[in-house]
Amino acid sequence: MTEKERIIAIKLPEDIYRELERRAKRLGYGLVSDYLRDLIYRELGYKDREEHIRRLVEEIVASRLSELGQVPSIDKSIARLEKKLQDLINPWTAKIDQLSSRVAELYEKIEALEEKIKALEEAETTRKEQVQRYRAPIEARRETRRRTAIERLREQGVVFEHDVQWLRDRDAFFERLRREGAIVLNIGGERVALDPAFWRNFREKVEQLPTPNDEEVRVLLTEPQYQLFKKLKENGLIYFDASKRAWRFVEEFQE
Repeated sequence: MTEKERIIAIKLPEDIYRELERRAKRLGYGLVSDYLRDLIYRELGYKDREEHIRRLVEEIVASRLSELGQVPSIDKSIARLEKKLQDLINPWTAKIDQLSSRVAELYEKIEALEEKIKALEEAETTRKEQVQRYRAPIEARRETRRRTAIERLREQGVVFEHDVQWLRDRDAFFERLRREGAIVLNIGGERVALDPAFWRNFREKVEQLPTPNDEEVRVLLTEPQYQLFKKLKENGLIYFDASKRAWRFVEEFQE
């Protein structure tokens, strides 16, 4: 007869159970209970598989010797068989233990490397963010210093005085533009700064406009050109010559 087996049920905190589950998976156990059973057997000094084989041999030997009427020698026979089986099992058991230990060490090293890689990635992300935060205002300041008033005028083509009312000294602003090569006109009591290339292109386009219709003119001109055209027209400085079907400037503008 085999020894009666009993079931033990225990309650564990969640974190302890999760740690047991992690270790069981790492060592190749499908169930935490199998892992705990082997731990208990190991703590008591023998393996589950060895115990199972020993019990099986005991049953077979006891049965055979009982049939032969040699019951008194059961213990000796079992002892001899156990020794032979133990000699066969021990080398494999040692190798399995060594392999399990190495696998566990590898898992620990992999986890340590993953943590280091994660820390390096987080540090690199933080460094890039800090560099970007430091670089952005510097680049903005460089851009502000790089684009002077005359450079902005060249990009826009025209600057109306009402667009720079926020300036404290508009006289100095327009005078500086004049010194740096801009054309400054007084149109209807308002100063208008013009890039020379923009002004030449504007005059050529206006003189070639074939229509007096304001909506059609707006389509043919860019928005800055149209705003200047409207300013000149409102102040009577350009007119449409119906006989020649063309726009004409009243006079040559002086700086």
